[in-house]
Amino acid sequence: MCFWILFSAISVSARTPADEEDCLICHRYPGLARIEQKTGKFRLFYVNPQLYDQSVHGQILCRYCHIGLDVIPHNNVKKVNCATKCHLKEPSTGKEFSHANIYERLIHSVHSPGIPPKLKKYPEDYPRCADCHVNQIYKPIADLESMKPGINKDALRRCMGCHEDKKWTKRFYQHFAHRLHRARAPKELVDLCMACHSDVQKMARHGLEPVSGYKDSFHWKAVLYGDPNAPDCLSCHAPPGFGLDVHSMVPINDPRSPLYPKNRPITCANPYGLQRCHPGATYKFAQGKIHKLPVTLRGEVGLVPEVKTKALKEGVKEEELTEQERFQRKVYYLVKVIYTMLITCVVGGMALHQMMDFYRTVKERKHH
Repeated sequence: MCFWILFSAISVSARTPADEEDCLICHRYPGLARIEQKTGKFRLFYVNPQLYDQSVHGQILCRYCHIGLDVIPHNNVKKVNCATKCHLKEPSTGKEFSHANIYERLIHSVHSPGIPPKLKKYPEDYPRCADCHVNQIYKPIADLESMKPGINKDALRRCMGCHEDKKWTKRFYQHFAHRLHRARAPKELVDLCMACHSDVQKMARHGLEPVSGYKDSFHWKAVLYGDPNAPDCLSCHAPPGFGLDVHSMVPINDPRSPLYPKNRPITCANPYGLQRCHPGATYKFAQGKIHKLPVTLRGEVGLVPEVKTKALKEGVKEEELTEQERFQRKVYYLVKVIYTMLITCVVGGMALHQMMDFYRTVKERKHH
């Protein structure tokens, strides 16, 4: 009897609002994990009750997503399908909520591996829902003017003036305020996209160029230093005004794409977005290349041709060059000499300045 009383007390104390089935009796322990025998992959099954309760999915029962939990230990759990109904009422329609409409857009987008049995090549390279989405912690707004995260006590107090269920009111306020923030900071979004798109082998398999050269651009510098006007990947690949979002991206050769040649001036101008980018951008301006390949990748097979011309290669005799290539070699030699002299003068002048300054400091110290 004492054991069951203690067991029940622990269950109640560990339970979150969405844990009607007492899943946290086991899953609240940080050491709950296993290693898959076939793949050797480490899998962690720990759930932090406090963080989960404050997350986007904090009110959803475990069994709504994880199907096949009838036996303990679980031995027939099916893969989570984000397109299933959540058994929650969508407040604007009263219908059961589902991500099926988003999933429908995703399977026809550029990020879709295809629909079985017609899968694209290398379907394992394409992102899954969980690769981009995590169960985010709610970020309500504390200051409506600066949009800083926190809890705006005054706004929440006014909501509770009419909505008597304080728990429901706080949850709804958190959801609404959380959606006013950007899902990710620009740097977080760029890092997320580049986790796949900077992989040379993976991009080569799909006939794409790796975009690691983006970090040599001015756009990245603005993102890196926290410029609030800095564009991220979605600012160009899924800006507002084209009827597309991150789940319905299309290839750049599709006329609907924001990066289709005729659409690029509008994309660069970004008239419908939050950032003020390049108003009045012309067609020629919009042809500038953003994702330049880094030097280490130039000349790789299947990417871009070797940048060095015959005139700049060592070991090529003068008589083997054309008149234009001889001219290129002379210009290159002249630039190299001027650059060497400039560097010598700058570094030498700096060294001379430091020596004179050191001499003056020592002399004044002795004088005093």
